This record gives sequence, structure tokens and C-alpha cells, in this order.
Amino acid sequence: MDIAVFRSHELDTVFRVLRTALAPRAELEARERAFLETYARITGYALSAVDPGFADPDEVRIEGTHQRKRLIQLAGIAVLLANPVKPCSVMYLKMLSRQLATFDPVIDVADALQKGRRLKVRVLAVRRAFKAMLKEAYLSEGCMGVVRFLGALLLRAPVNRNRLWNYKRLGLLPEGTLGREYWKHLTALGFGFPGEPAGIPDAVAYHDVGHVLAGHDTTPLGEIQQGSFQGGNRREDGFFFIQFVILQFHHGIRITPVAPPQLGNFDPEKVLWAIHRGAMLNIDITHQWNFWPLMSLSLPEARERCGLLPELPASTTGISATRVQCAVPRAAAPKCAQRPVPEAVAVEALGRPV
Repeated sequence: MDIAVFRSHELDTVFRVLRTALAPRAELEARERAFLETYARITGYALSAVDPGFADPDEVRIEGTHQRKRLIQLAGIAVLLANPVKPCSVMYLKMLSRQLATFDPVIDVADALQKGRRLKVRVLAVRRAFKAMLKEAYLSEGCMGVVRFLGALLLRAPVNRNRLWNYKRLGLLPEGTLGREYWKHLTALGFGFPGEPAGIPDAVAYHDVGHVLAGHDTTPLGEIQQGSFQGGNRREDGFFFIQFVILQFHHGIRITPVAPPQLGNFDPEKVLWAIHRGAMLNIDITHQWNFWPLMSLSLPEARERCGLLPELPASTTGISATRVQCAVPRAAAPKCAQRPVPEAVAVEALGRPV
């Protein structure tokens, strides 16, 4: 999921859209400003010290189906930064979708979230995630791959036992190799290898290999970065990974049974940079990735082989993530920024049930 996809002449509009999605009714808070600053560094956009103006959804024009889809998804991420989500931000996202004639399921997720329909949020997110992950399990091992995936996830059953010793022997590799570091990672945490009780299936072993490769730990902050990294990296609907971890580790909605839900772990700098790092990788680690040839390489060499960008460098803009006063007159905000939009108006504007 590449996020640096817009033409230079469209970036003013893009940043105004994101600014409005973040805070349609107020000045930007520090983390909202950090969201824009980080994305500006990714795209090379010269972001002013003054917050961008508001963007009326009826005036947004973006060329290209791919670019319009990505703008809706980026705006969806911006909406999900707030906890609880802002009803006016959700309404703006819907109107933007209508204007661009582009839909993404994150719109329904955000809408259900702001209405407190947490079960619906979970159903929507799980359905989207399982569609992709079951597909990968099937491509990897056919019908038995699906059975093994569900058995490991729901029953903690040992699966892929014929491959267990392939993983365990990674501990014999020299110190500092990707394989040895992966073995240390699972062993130190007490996680099961594929083939062990409560171990992960071989089809999704890339997740913890990716943790080691990208340098993300398994704290909630590390997991939200790893999910974002995988979302950026996946070529086919990687957004489900990003949505998954934001809901699980920032909004406290349990999407996976293998980790407790957490609140407040959306660091916009780390999340956006993780998405970008994943997108710039020269392989898709989430799609039938054969990582075994890399296991004997030193970790720096493996990272170089994959084209991994470094961690986010220190800011050179001179603009801190402190609160910046918005110089745009409040009257310049779109209508939804001035007062709540009646539900009936929203239905009419979107042309679909809310």
C-alpha cells in the first residue's frame, strides 16, 4: 500500500483534506500536526508552519482511481487517530467518498465506531482481514492450509509439525544472522514455533520474521508499527493490516484472540513511517514470501537485500510536534466543521444508508 502516490500539484489539496479529516471543528492538536508533518516528509511536501486550510469535500479533485482510493484510506487513518473518533470527521469522510465516487470499508468501520457499535466494528474488521489471510493460507497449502490456519488461531493446535525442526535449527546459525535473531525473538518471548502447541502456522510465520527484519518489538506500540509496516508492504489490500492494528491497539477493540486489546498506541510518526517503509520494500513479505534464503545472512545484509529503509530520521524541518495555532478563519471551514450535519443530509449526500 504505497502512500506517496499523488502528483505534486495535487498535494495542496491532499494536505487540506487530511487536515480537515483530522480536525474539522478545531485547531490541530500536537499529534494531528505530527501526522501532517510526517506525511510531508514522506512526500517531500513543503508544509507551512501554519496549518493548511479546510477542504470543502465538494471541491476536491484528484486524478486516478488508485490515487482517489488512497486518499480515502489516508483520510480514514486520519479519522481513526482520534479516540473516540469525531462524528464530524466521519461525516467528512463519507462526503469525501461521495465526491470522489470512491468507497473503502474503513468508512463503515469509522461510522460504526463513532456510534459505539463495537461488535459491528469487530465483524467488519475480522471479515476483511480473514478474507486476505485465508486466501494466503490456501495459496500456501491448499485447503489444509486454511484448516491449519484456523486450527492454530482458534484452537491453539500444533500445525505444520513436519517443519518444526527447520525452525528450531535456526538457533544453530551464527549470532547476528536473520535466522538466529528470529530464533532468539521467539524463544525469548516464549512464542511457539510452527509445529508446536500454540505456535503460529507456517503460512503466517512471515509476521515474526518481519518483526525482526523491521526492528519492531512486540509491545502494543511495536505491534501497531509492525501491522502498519505489513499494510504498507502488501500489494493487494494491505489496508486491512493497518485498520486491524489501529482498532486492536489504539481503540481497544479485540480483533485477534491472541493479544489483549489496548488503548492509545497510535503514534502518527511511527505509524506513517512504518507504512512507508513497508511500501518501499522490494518484496511483499505477506504474499508467499520465501524468507529461507535470507536466514543465513547477517541482519544488516538481509535488510539491505530487501531494500528496507532506516528508522525515521530526526526532523530537519525545524517544526516541532507542539500545538500550532491555525491561522485559517473558522468561517473558512467546511459546513460540517461549523455545526453537526443532520443525518438526513448525510444520507442524501452519500446516496447510501448510513
